[in-house]
Amino acid sequence: MDTKNLTLAKFKVLLNHYNDGVFFIENGCFVYINSVLADLFGGTTEELIGQPFPPYIYEGDLEKVNHYYHARLQGDDVPQEYEFRVKSKQGTVIDVRINVGVFTDTDGSKTSIGTIKDLSESKKTMTDLARSRSDIESILNNMPDVFYRTDMQGLVTLMSPSVKDALGYEPEEMMGKPLADFYCTPSDRETVLASLKEGQGKARHVEACLTHKNGSGRWILTNAYIRMDEDKNPIGVEGIARDITERKEMEERLLKYARYDDLTQIYNRRVFYTEAEKQIEIAQRYDRAVAVLMMDLDYFKLVNDKYGHHAGDEVLKHFCDICKDSMRQTDFIGRTGGEEFAVFAPETDLEDALQLAERICQNTSEKSLIVDGKEISYTVSVGVAILQATTDSIDSLLSNADKALYEAKAAGRNCVRAYKN
Repeated sequence: MDTKNLTLAKFKVLLNHYNDGVFFIENGCFVYINSVLADLFGGTTEELIGQPFPPYIYEGDLEKVNHYYHARLQGDDVPQEYEFRVKSKQGTVIDVRINVGVFTDTDGSKTSIGTIKDLSESKKTMTDLARSRSDIESILNNMPDVFYRTDMQGLVTLMSPSVKDALGYEPEEMMGKPLADFYCTPSDRETVLASLKEGQGKARHVEACLTHKNGSGRWILTNAYIRMDEDKNPIGVEGIARDITERKEMEERLLKYARYDDLTQIYNRRVFYTEAEKQIEIAQRYDRAVAVLMMDLDYFKLVNDKYGHHAGDEVLKHFCDICKDSMRQTDFIGRTGGEEFAVFAPETDLEDALQLAERICQNTSEKSLIVDGKEISYTVSVGVAILQATTDSIDSLLSNADKALYEAKAAGRNCVRAYKN
């Protein structure tokens, strides 16, 4: 079973059912957009993928969007979330809000990844609210976002019915209670208050976690301001909050997908190398010991051939659990190949590294697993190398460990060998 392709297929289905537009841009062209964004632009995903993005930006905003795009790729500090206008293939101008970041691959290539929110409906709602106060009750009863007010003591004085969908409470259940009581932690409430202070009475796009009635945490994005009376005295806080839990969960999935091996849930090769390089730099600066273990499951192809690829996948996950149980909290493991793994052990000399390797080797040989009613036993060969004057990078350190691993295989497998100059 091609687990990776299956996961990607599911991931694409998830993105196509997401409420906002999602895009990936490389070299100024769309390399992926979901169906929501394609509909916004008045085309299909097949038509838009491979096309440059500037033609879909409203002319009056193109200079700003282009500047932010190129500056962000260069690492400059530019807004990750802002509003502008796009235009569809039919010429319709649409107000949107973008939330975008940059993913840098191991080869240095950069991909802009983000979401686009159609603001047409919310813009119309706010315009109607300003135009006629007689429509406020109707708007509050029907708007998807939560409209709220508190007095200067933080007690809730108004809460729109949509809070039921966001937090599970009826508005009446929150009236007269401190809004602070509904935040997951005091620091979440302080984040909003600090933003109001820094914004001189206005807080924009502040994220905080509130507690749902069922006890779960719900992420909200709020815009708020301090209300004044006719004499310019503060009388309370008024704001609009949006449930962004779905977006936050998607961001976590994207981050997890970028950092962890899909099958074993340990560091993928890129992240392992990145974290190891950081630790090597620290070790060299403070003259600390560092060790690396290179591990290869013995005759793993025979496991796949005899028991099937599903069983092989279970063996890989089983082995990672053995390694994590054998390691210290400061050690970390990554998948560097099909059945190849590496452990980075900071502040570890050769003797301790060999003990760790022997422990993993022994635990692996002693702990079989049952898959589909069949007991599977397997072993591992381990090569150990420590940081030396001639090893100034993770590449050279892993190269030495790999040479030791080759010696372990040549010695009959299911054993440990250390690299020697």
